[in-house]
Amino acid sequence: KNESEAATNSDGTKINNKTVPVKVTDNDDEIEFKENPGSPICAHVYSKPSCTKPKTCTKCGKTEGKPNGHSYSDATCTKPKTCSECGFQKGEALSHNYVLGECTVCGDYNPSYCPKLYFTGDMTGMTNKNDVRNITFEYRSRGQILNGAAKIKIQGSSSTAYEKKNYTINFYENNNYSKKMGVNVGWGAQDEYCLKANWIDKTHSRNVVTAKLVGEMQRKYGLLQSSPNNGAIDGFPIEVYINGTFHGVYTMNIPKDDWQFNMDKNNPNHIVICGEKWANAVYFKEIPTDFSVWSIEVGEENAATLQKIQRLVRFVKDSSDAEFKANFNQYLNLDATLNYYIMMNFAYMPDNTGKNMLLATYDGNVWYPSLYDLDTTWGADWKGQNLYDYKNSLISPGTSWLWKRMETLYKKEIAARYFELRKDVLDANHIMNLFTNFYNSIPKEALDRETAKWDTAQHPIPGYDISQIKDYLNSIIPQLDAKYGAWR
Repeated sequence: KNESEAATNSDGTKINNKTVPVKVTDNDDEIEFKENPGSPICAHVYSKPSCTKPKTCTKCGKTEGKPNGHSYSDATCTKPKTCSECGFQKGEALSHNYVLGECTVCGDYNPSYCPKLYFTGDMTGMTNKNDVRNITFEYRSRGQILNGAAKIKIQGSSSTAYEKKNYTINFYENNNYSKKMGVNVGWGAQDEYCLKANWIDKTHSRNVVTAKLVGEMQRKYGLLQSSPNNGAIDGFPIEVYINGTFHGVYTMNIPKDDWQFNMDKNNPNHIVICGEKWANAVYFKEIPTDFSVWSIEVGEENAATLQKIQRLVRFVKDSSDAEFKANFNQYLNLDATLNYYIMMNFAYMPDNTGKNMLLATYDGNVWYPSLYDLDTTWGADWKGQNLYDYKNSLISPGTSWLWKRMETLYKKEIAARYFELRKDVLDANHIMNLFTNFYNSIPKEALDRETAKWDTAQHPIPGYDISQIKDYLNSIIPQLDAKYGAWR
C-alpha cells in the first residue's frame, strides 16, 4: 500500500530514478497518484477554495478549479461594498444622508449637530414657577441616547412672561419619581439642568459665552477651582421638542444650584444667595430682616443663614474706610470681587449691580461674588430691543454701596487687575473668537426653524447679531483703557 514502483527499461535498468503512477488499494478503494517527476507521489489534501484562490493542496501546492470570487454586501453609509468572506472592499461608502442631524438611512447622529431633548407630556399653560409638571424625556446626541422621566417647571423672573419659556428640569429613572437620574452631558452625572430660551438674544450666545469668560477670569486667579466653570454657569446649544413638535433652540446650562459651586447641601456653611430685587438690602444699604430680597439658592432659610448675610451687609454698610480695607478678606474674597467689578463694567452689565448678583460662601464668613444671568450684556438692554449709549458713556455702579466703596478705596487694585486681564481673557480678538465659534456651533437648520417658529410680525425675536458685539468692543475698550489708566 502507498508504494510506488521504479520505472525500468526493457533491459531492466531504472529510468532516471523517476516514479510513475501506480494504483494502490485501501479498503478496496483505488487511489491514483499522478506523475510528479522528481518528487514522491502526493496524496493531495485540498483546502477549500476562497474568494481569490482555487482549492489548493496543502502539501504540494497543486491547485484545481477556480476561485469562488467575492461575495459582496451592499455599500452602507460608512462602508463600501464589502466581501462577506474575506472583507475585501470595492468602491466607496454611500455617505450619510443627514436631515436635522440624523441620517435617514442608518440613523447615525451627525457629530456637528447639536443634541436634542424630546419631552412628552402636558406642558401647556405654564406661567407660574410653582407649576411643576411630570413628563417623560429622551435625550439624543452623538453616541448617547437616554430615556426616563422628568419634573419640569418654568424658570426666570421677567422672562416668565415670554412666550418661549426657560425651564428647570430634574431627571428621574422612571415615572415613579423615586430615584433621580444622573445625566452626564459634560459635567459629570447631574440630575438637574436649566434650559435657557435666550429670548432676548437671537445669537443664543451672550449668557453662555460671557460666563465662559468669567470662568477664565476665575481660573486665572485660582478661584472656585473645584466647580465646573469656576462658579459661573456653562452651557451648549440644544434643540427642544414637545410632544414630537420642534419647540426651539435652547442652551442646556448648569443651573443655579449646589453643583454649580461643588457644594454640599448638608453643610450649613455652604450657602449661595442671589439678589432678587432692586432693594436697599441688596445694595448693602440696609440690613435684611428676611429672605425677600436675598433668595437662598443653596442652604437653609433659617436664622443662622440670615445672620451670616446680615454680618456681610453690616460690614459693607457700616465699616469705616480703614476697617473696610483692613478687614475686607474676612468678609469678601478680594480677587473674586475685583473680577466681578471689572467684568460688570467691561461687558456693560447694569442688570448685575445688585439684582442677579450671586454670593457664595464655604465657611459662612468669606463670600465670593459670582456673575449670573448674563444675557443683558455687551451693550444690549434687558429686553434685547435697544442698545445703551456705550459709544459715549460707561456704566456706573448704580446705588450699590459695595461698588461705590470699591471704586473709592481700591482704585489701584482695580486698574492693575483690569490691565492684567486685558492681556488675555479680555482681549478683543479672544472674545470675538469665543462668540463666533459658539454661534457657529448652532446648526443653520435649527436657527432657520427657530426663526420660522418664533419670529412673527406680532412677536419678532429681539436681540442683535455678533457684529454688534464687535462694534461694542471697538467703542468701549478705548474708554475703559483711559479710565483705568488714570487710576494706576
